[in-house]
Amino acid sequence: MELAESGITLTPNKNNTTELSRMGLHQDGTLFAELYLAPLSLDHNRASYLVNMAALELCTVRSFSNAPDEEASAVCSYILVLAMLVNREEDVHELRARDLLLGGGGLTDQQALSFFTSLQGLRRGRCYLRIMRDIERYKEERRMQIKMYSFFHNNKRIIAAVVSALGALGGITSTLQSIRRTI
Repeated sequence: MELAESGITLTPNKNNTTELSRMGLHQDGTLFAELYLAPLSLDHNRASYLVNMAALELCTVRSFSNAPDEEASAVCSYILVLAMLVNREEDVHELRARDLLLGGGGLTDQQALSFFTSLQGLRRGRCYLRIMRDIERYKEERRMQIKMYSFFHNNKRIIAAVVSALGALGGITSTLQSIRRTI
């Protein structure tokens, strides 16, 4: 929700790659940005594979910051980014709606939420730290635009109602003036 208020939308990778390290923040124009991630089909087996792959990274790479490349911490980073995005079942549903979590025969929203929240204590990898740094830089560089966008994002229903009311009031006023002219 905080990302949406900042003008950052979640999208699957453009080239539909399943490489977990292919994630990042792409700035679209002057106001909006996209956080893109590899889509994940999450069922019980893949959840086990992810946990085992993360455990392998943690066991084989002593220090993610001293690793030769970002690939050495891709699984941990990917899981942490997804875990950062989900705090409620509605967040998991939103990931499904945006085609980041695929497949209906896998984990329920509650199970997926439990899965990601249980892994929030993983060691932070270089991909994760890069994305967090990019998001913070984006927020710093566009602080005023984000405040304006956040205001409109949080109050769009009220703004739409006020604009509609003003339009109706303008229509009524012009009708009354035309009636007054004919009398």
